[in-house]
Amino acid sequence: MAGDTAIIFRSEEPEDSGAPPPAPVRTGPDGAATHILTAPTPAAAAALAAEYAKRGTTTVELCGATGYPWAAEVEAAVRGRARVGTVLFGFESLVDVARYKRRATAGEAQRELFLYVQPGADPAKDRFVRPAGPSTSTFVAVPEASAGAAVAAEFADSVQLIELYGGWDGESVAAVIRAVEERVPVGVAVHSAPPPAAFDD
Repeated sequence: MAGDTAIIFRSEEPEDSGAPPPAPVRTGPDGAATHILTAPTPAAAAALAAEYAKRGTTTVELCGATGYPWAAEVEAAVRGRARVGTVLFGFESLVDVARYKRRATAGEAQRELFLYVQPGADPAKDRFVRPAGPSTSTFVAVPEASAGAAVAAEFADSVQLIELYGGWDGESVAAVIRAVEERVPVGVAVHSAPPPAAFDD
């Protein structure tokens, strides 16, 4: 699992309970993989992250439904063995992401698109759909961040939220925002700790 990425989504569905959903794990040419996981609480996310960091996962990213309180607990749990990121939204997305949160809190059905960078991925094939309560989440792997805008444009009229994982440069994030014409809130995983190579063994 050296070099792997673990993406942890907040979910209170009973069947999740911190276990990975039945989803494909895409392995890139360098042997690294992306693991899609769920946790209902910060403590559960921290325990999950610690276990994956122990196995050699070097990046842990948390969904936009978590935030810095979750990230702080996860950072404490991994103890420098992995860098930790959490999804944040830019100013252009604040009104729409607040609307999304209100609907989610009210239990309304919504659709989300989660894009993650996985070298060697084929966005047309490396995707899966997962129901989460009344909502539906679509996960799509892209081979590099620059491929994200085309996928975002494909889903622009059918989703209420987009989140980006796995390492996105500013121009690629901006391209996604332009692709949806700011009609869909776009969040990106931002890391508060340096890459693992900067850590002392």
